[in-house]
Amino acid sequence: MKTSFFKTTIFPIMIGLGISLASLTGHSANLPTLDKQRTAVLITDPQNDFLRKDGKLYGLLKDNLKQLGTIDNIEVLMKTAKQSGVALAVDPLVYTALDGSWTHSGALQQQLLNMKALHRQSQSSKDFEGSGADFFERYKPYIHDGKTIIAAPHKMYGPESNDLIYQLRNRGIDTVVLGGMVANLCVDSHMRALMENGFRVYVVKDAVGAPGEDAYKAALVNYGMIANGVLTTAEATQALK
Repeated sequence: MKTSFFKTTIFPIMIGLGISLASLTGHSANLPTLDKQRTAVLITDPQNDFLRKDGKLYGLLKDNLKQLGTIDNIEVLMKTAKQSGVALAVDPLVYTALDGSWTHSGALQQQLLNMKALHRQSQSSKDFEGSGADFFERYKPYIHDGKTIIAAPHKMYGPESNDLIYQLRNRGIDTVVLGGMVANLCVDSHMRALMENGFRVYVVKDAVGAPGEDAYKAALVNYGMIANGVLTTAEATQALK
């Protein structure tokens, strides 16, 4: 009888440490107090290939997106940021034709390059609009209002290869409310990098999407162990207001 990696590997580790899943991923007993001038809502990879029904990666995520209500919840976070005067930042993942010549790409990274997911011909080409790399249409009014921080594209999973951390720090931001794609990859990597760089990070657990239940649960465990807090969209919205 087959059992999941989560049950056979993650749960035993948690039990050995005396940690319960509920303690890591449940609702926060107390909402964080957020200084609006020093806080940003950050959404990773709010792009068509993840979120549009014809997107190249949508099929991997659709069940989790539907279960969590992710697409609506991300829009709620964006709208709340705009209404409450909190900075909104997005950090897209974009590949170009030149990236196909890399010699040290990781396994999943190489698959994305091969299938031309999140792809545009070059950073200056006119093929971005409507492509899989383009921003999800519902989110464009929030992203393209001239006030949103649009980081230079990252190339793997975290913000180490782009200007996101510089953009946040240079605006006096030290706290991030985090959601986006994909829960156990880019969201997880952004959480880790921001924490390592001294930011407070609150991950919004129903404003993410994962390729299956095991990947989602594993991401939740990591959020609970590493981030400053794990919130629902309703809790994050309340804290931001």
